[in-house]
Amino acid sequence: MTGLAPAAGQKAQRTSKTTQKLVLLPSAPQTKPLPEDLEDDRLLGYETDAGRVREYKSPAERMNREQRERAGYKRITVYCVCEAMKMKLLAQFLKREHNVQPRVFDEAMYVMYHLPLLPGYGPNLNIRSSVPPSTPGTKALLTRLYEAEENGYQGSYFAQPTEPPEADGYMTSASVERSEHVPEPPHESEVDAETYTEGDVDDHNLRGEQSEETIHVEHIPEENVAEIVFFAYGVAVFYGFSESQERSILEDVANAGILKRQLKEADWEIEECHFTHDPSIAYPRIYNDFFTFKSPSHLLKLSVAHALAQSTLLAAYEATAQRVLSDPRTVAIPKQLAFSGKLQLKRRDALRLTGRLFKLRRDINLVSNVLDVPELFWSEASLKELYGAVREYMEIDERVKVLNEKLGIASGFLDAIHDHLNNNAMERITWIVIWFCVSPGHRGYI
Repeated sequence: MTGLAPAAGQKAQRTSKTTQKLVLLPSAPQTKPLPEDLEDDRLLGYETDAGRVREYKSPAERMNREQRERAGYKRITVYCVCEAMKMKLLAQFLKREHNVQPRVFDEAMYVMYHLPLLPGYGPNLNIRSSVPPSTPGTKALLTRLYEAEENGYQGSYFAQPTEPPEADGYMTSASVERSEHVPEPPHESEVDAETYTEGDVDDHNLRGEQSEETIHVEHIPEENVAEIVFFAYGVAVFYGFSESQERSILEDVANAGILKRQLKEADWEIEECHFTHDPSIAYPRIYNDFFTFKSPSHLLKLSVAHALAQSTLLAAYEATAQRVLSDPRTVAIPKQLAFSGKLQLKRRDALRLTGRLFKLRRDINLVSNVLDVPELFWSEASLKELYGAVREYMEIDERVKVLNEKLGIASGFLDAIHDHLNNNAMERITWIVIWFCVSPGHRGYI
């Protein structure tokens, strides 16, 4: 596919892109703000009930996106490319042509590709997955995925699920241990799928000492994989692919006729982040669009993908609203009313503009999945707080509120336009009646 052309108009941006917002994924109250006189700029510290906690920014968190690309950190890329996907056809196509085993979770489809990617089977196909490696004496990766879904997510993220409070711009969660580990840039063979499982925890400890336990992480031989989560509402979330591989997969999917009402490439909404796995950190976190996870888990990535997909879909709505409201014909309407008192706008054009804004507002609040909690988190409640933390980092609720306010103001403005057009129509009808009454040819009918 060709490169993206710059979209017209300035798109709305979330503040976490520019303010280097930090979100800690476990939960515990913060009782004291960060001191302003820290000597080391890398230090991130705060007070909890358990005492002073000190953490340092990793090298990746201090980099910008281009520097992370050069350093080899793995990508998380979200594409909004169409209004809907044919999910059954997508599953059949990927299984047949890309040599993968799609797994459906309600409106989401999780797909794992084994690296390195190979050329497609036919001339019209770009790539396909490698054959999963088989190691004697170890469980197949797909078998471990089944077991993880049976057991549920058992990571250390939500040992004490509470709502993360916010104070003075810092979001904290559960009591965390001191850690000064700085992760190194990942290698190409670093695992992206679930290759760690939580160790067995004694039932007595779960009941009496859950807040103090340290969950053992069993190291399993790494798998060289990359993952995708497709959503029925036209969004795809990629983990661990290069940009060229992402676009090759999207091109294969588009050529298979899976995308409904496909967007022009210049209108695609794309969100780019990076991630790494670091089992030795005290807690997972999101900082400066960089995700640091304690261990690989397809359920964890699925929950993060839900929040990222909703944010990217909302960004597409924001871009559409921006295009409509900043269109020269729309901007000219209040100027015409202010300077001439007349409106050079046909009733049909006014109704079309009203319909576009009404459809956009309906999609945001009623039709789309931006405001809904996915079904996954009703059956896997341990993942809901992670999903909520990512939603908060992406500022979804605040952005929906701002967008609705903009559309509400625009709707009020259009109501005034319709009143003006109705008055003009009534004035015209009045003159027709007057002419009908005074015309000599029609006096006999009066």
